[in-house]
Amino acid sequence: MTVFLSQVTAFFTAIILVVTNFLGINIDMSDKKVDDFKVTTYIRGEYVQSPDSLYPEDFDIVTDVILFECASFNAEGEVICNEPVLSTALDNIRDVIGDRDVNITLNLIGPWGITDSDIWEEQMEAQSIEHNKAFTSGVLEDNIIEVLEKYGFDGVHFDYEYPLSDNAWKHYNKFLVSLDKKLGDYTLGVAGNAWNIKFSTAAIAAIDSFEVMLYDMIDDEGRHATYEDTISAAASIGIYGMPLDKVNIGLAFYSRPTDMSAYWYGYNGCYDGIDENGWYHCDETDKDFWFNTPDVIAAKTDYAIKHTFGGVMIWHYNCDLPSSHEDSLLRAVGDTVKKNY
Repeated sequence: MTVFLSQVTAFFTAIILVVTNFLGINIDMSDKKVDDFKVTTYIRGEYVQSPDSLYPEDFDIVTDVILFECASFNAEGEVICNEPVLSTALDNIRDVIGDRDVNITLNLIGPWGITDSDIWEEQMEAQSIEHNKAFTSGVLEDNIIEVLEKYGFDGVHFDYEYPLSDNAWKHYNKFLVSLDKKLGDYTLGVAGNAWNIKFSTAAIAAIDSFEVMLYDMIDDEGRHATYEDTISAAASIGIYGMPLDKVNIGLAFYSRPTDMSAYWYGYNGCYDGIDENGWYHCDETDKDFWFNTPDVIAAKTDYAIKHTFGGVMIWHYNCDLPSSHEDSLLRAVGDTVKKNY
């Protein structure tokens, strides 16, 4: 009954958000404490192999770290860690965090599909077949817990973005519930897209946090991950039954070109060339990029706070300047959190 009521509350909250966003009304519905609002960042293991790639002041703002690209699992349910990269990254992150209360979870990437198809949907279905083997292996849950215990993580996180078929979602949902029953005090996080949410009621209850990836989307002007597109997508999430206090709104600390070709430019490498409208032109590629500047990031963070979302999520940490820099995106997040609480 408790889960059902939370689903109903999430549904009606989402309806309110859709209506207020459409009317342009800004309603402060938050009575949360600052400690309840998460500032989660992905950190890519290869990017933090040196201690000077991390800035201590950032972890006065960051509450949660997802360590990425250091571990995976295969179709047999085995967890494979890149131990040198994982250990060095983890040591460096812990050293810079010090005695701050920052949670660190391990992200796991699943197996790729086996197919020669060029059709994206068929590629995702092939990937789901391999994932389903792992989810039904009967050993993946215990292997995950073994790794969490070995390295002292606070939880586990999954970036399984595209289970498209009902069968893929069925296996994923059953696995999440099965894993949660064994995790005990370890947390369970997942990432996904606002348009692809088919978590079961039981899986939603098992999940502690949902990182919604509100980026890699371009508007009619070629702008990447605008405020308007972000809140439009975010406002619909509760309709799928996901309680908003479990949802972290994704913030893009990078940009894609207007033609969405395979370029990913970090904000920190371009910030001093961004014009007053958010545009950056790359002479080398002759491509234009629209960036989320500090004012856009602040507006998205403010939206998340005022509309009772669990927090914000950053992709990714090493695309930013240190938060002591006046143009830092993370600084904009931190200043906005302070202003609201």
